[in-house]
Amino acid sequence: MDFTFDNLHQYLNLITDRRSISDFTFIEPVGIAILKSIEEDEGFHFTVTQSYVNTMLHKEYNSEKNYIPVTVVKHGSIEENVEKIVHMLMKTPYVRKLSEIDKKDLKDYLYYMVGELLNNAMHHSLSNIGAVISGQIYPYLGKIQICVVDRGVGFLENLKSRYNVSTEVEAVKEALKKGVSAPPTNFYYSQAVSHAGYGLFALSEILKHTKGRLLIVSNNGYLMQNQDGSFTEKTLETNWRGSIVAFEFYEEEINLSKDEFFKSYIWESPEDSLDDLFI
Repeated sequence: MDFTFDNLHQYLNLITDRRSISDFTFIEPVGIAILKSIEEDEGFHFTVTQSYVNTMLHKEYNSEKNYIPVTVVKHGSIEENVEKIVHMLMKTPYVRKLSEIDKKDLKDYLYYMVGELLNNAMHHSLSNIGAVISGQIYPYLGKIQICVVDRGVGFLENLKSRYNVSTEVEAVKEALKKGVSAPPTNFYYSQAVSHAGYGLFALSEILKHTKGRLLIVSNNGYLMQNQDGSFTEKTLETNWRGSIVAFEFYEEEINLSKDEFFKSYIWESPEDSLDDLFI
């Protein structure tokens, strides 16, 4: 049995309810980040029998592999961790084989996308563990999966005072709209979110135009943006608490530089500038 991006909604409680994960033969980065967040929040270690999972959770980073080590990000260290994580991704064997222009485009997109996920988790969640990030490149598919998990209050708690939302799914769908933002819930506000309202909308648009996918779980609310841009939504029967935001992104589908993409699909007018974005 595998725990993946696709079946997370089916098996989430199997991870949250057990101390052993021996029934799983493989766990994708989205699951690794969830495991680590529970360990950090509840103060115990899962019983791990799979060498792959043990490596992802507990072993030292190996730059010759196509994954990044699961990382716990604390307040005040967002920019530092984004730099580190993107640097590690760019050093993987798959990326090293790309042309220089493809490397630059990929780096620019990843820097924005990883930064957006960490900013949302750190500035809005009230998560007592900060945020956990995990990721991997699948070289045969040209696919990158990144996941950020927090153990905070979720989307609904953040948006219900400003917007007409009453469920977690409604709150997640609202958060993906252009111009929607919530005030930061702590004092660690940084320049990385100075262009509030573009964040998740821009991330969603990037994935829509590169045949990627976006997965958001907020407490019991589940929303998947599919490769064709459509959405699948569910209300889960789960005791999960916090937010899970993950994306799958295909390097070969990048057709515009990030600046060109924002000019075409994100900016409201030619006068808009990327100076305020997390780049």
